[in-house]
Amino acid sequence: MSNRFLSAETVIESLRDNGYNNTAYALAELIDNSLQATATRVEVGFIEEQQEARKNYTVSEISIWDNGVGMDLDTLRVAMQFGGGTHRKDTGGMGKFGMGLPNSSISQCKRVDVWSWQAGGEPHHTYLDVDEMKSGTLEDVPIPTAKAIPAKYEKAFFTKRPESGSLIIWSKLDRLSWKTGKSIYRHCEHLVGRMYRNFISDDNIKIESITYRKSADERLDVYDKETFKANDPMYLLKNTSLPELPGSYKNEAFFEEVDKEVISVEYIDEDGVPKRDDVTITTSIVKSNIANKILKSTSKSLGATVWGKHCAKNIGVSIVRANRELVLRDSFIPSDLRNYKGRFCAIEVSFPPTLDAVFGVTNNKQDAVKLIPYNMGNISEQAGFDTEAEFKRDLFNNADPLLEVFKVTDVIAMQVKDLERKLKEINIAGKAIKGTDEPKTVSEGAASKATQGSAHRESHGHKTSDEPTKALKKEDVVDHLKKAGGMSDEEAEEKAERLILTGNRFLIEDVARDSEAFFDVSRSKGLTLVLFNTNHVFYQKLVSKLDSDELEIMQTTIAGFARVMNETTDERKLAYLNTIRREWGIVISEFLQGPEDEELDDF
Repeated sequence: MSNRFLSAETVIESLRDNGYNNTAYALAELIDNSLQATATRVEVGFIEEQQEARKNYTVSEISIWDNGVGMDLDTLRVAMQFGGGTHRKDTGGMGKFGMGLPNSSISQCKRVDVWSWQAGGEPHHTYLDVDEMKSGTLEDVPIPTAKAIPAKYEKAFFTKRPESGSLIIWSKLDRLSWKTGKSIYRHCEHLVGRMYRNFISDDNIKIESITYRKSADERLDVYDKETFKANDPMYLLKNTSLPELPGSYKNEAFFEEVDKEVISVEYIDEDGVPKRDDVTITTSIVKSNIANKILKSTSKSLGATVWGKHCAKNIGVSIVRANRELVLRDSFIPSDLRNYKGRFCAIEVSFPPTLDAVFGVTNNKQDAVKLIPYNMGNISEQAGFDTEAEFKRDLFNNADPLLEVFKVTDVIAMQVKDLERKLKEINIAGKAIKGTDEPKTVSEGAASKATQGSAHRESHGHKTSDEPTKALKKEDVVDHLKKAGGMSDEEAEEKAERLILTGNRFLIEDVARDSEAFFDVSRSKGLTLVLFNTNHVFYQKLVSKLDSDELEIMQTTIAGFARVMNETTDERKLAYLNTIRREWGIVISEFLQGPEDEELDDF
């Protein structure tokens, strides 16, 4: 029985679970290393082969090579150690934690082989193997030895091998998020393009994705080839993955810069000396002239166009470290803004690695865990203080770096409010639905069926927070319809009068919304408004084709869900129901919009 202080098997399995969200993030660690090595080209290869019992091709190996400066023997061996690496003192680069190459690799596979060469010299090789590490047969990183790159890789990857560079091969893949080269690229495309947008757009680096297929004689043939394009959530860069803008705007940026604020943040360096460095917060917003140009040529809202759908994938505050994005955090954007106009504004927070400890940057460079929205009242109370001022004074007296974080998050909150005000001046709604003069009115049958019995329960003491037994007031209804439903004064007046006349407290309407949800529910002053989103793929492909009886069945179903939300007084349960509503809309969109040629193995 072993008396080792640590169990190799347990430690290795724990390291394999070290928090990489998916294969794309793991590959990003290797791209970071290439950039740190001043590479100008990186190729990510997905090597597919047919399994014996199946006809479909699946990825059996992943390769990544670059034309960076390469590694000498000592550097190569240290780079394969957990917590090794040579960039810990580099305050300006992406590296520093010394966990990237080994950690990211074993998070996806059981074996990683690395070759590196310099100045036209012979490649040297070393490796890690999870099975050997767990069994104890591999306790040290093997000393790198001169070893030729296998011919199948050499011939497939290089027309001429770079003077210097590195090649990494992942094999014995057992934890991939996706199974085909096409699927991995598709899921990586948006994320990798966003992470490295600044490097790609400046032509500092070219990142390619190539899918190879292995033939019976071990030859690798190119099956598919793509180049990663910059994906800029600020929409200030040109020549990105955003579809070409119309007319004379095709060479312009989609957004314009609104503000740029620099905040000086204090930190303690490794020698315990207080120092300061800058955080830059930049905001941008869609150009109104481009928005108007697009809306003139379509009956859709701006959010339903190809440009709006692209923006929908980039909602949030982009947190950037050393010019590379860590995370896009949407929790800074209020849900009502996020589900409507929030895709047409953007915020970027950029800082150097010197501030890693202040902002809680994780060693896998996927997050800055302290850069989140804070409810100061709740935090102060939980910490045992009567006021926010007392709490902040205590942080100051204890030199707590959280006070420096608040400097940044307070500015972010103010910038969000400023963008929200500016967005009110920009039209994104577009015209009415084609073939109609206005969004069609939905029958009241569904609403009445779904709400039968409500009054009976209310008379037995189940009273909702808005006291719906009180008579509706026209001014309240009009205000609700204008704010939540986006109706004009005239339309809101007409609907309000009808509701008061019929006594109905539910209204179901079809409107064009910039939202991932198929329907929205809002309640105020006794009126529940359910809005079917005509821009949603479920509406366009299915609901719009229903006859009147079928439509009433659908409306009754949704109105029933709305009634459950309407009668829920528990805030946590209501938040849960809202999450279900949004997630259902996203899932059904992905299902209905999925590529027709998707292979079964990708499910």
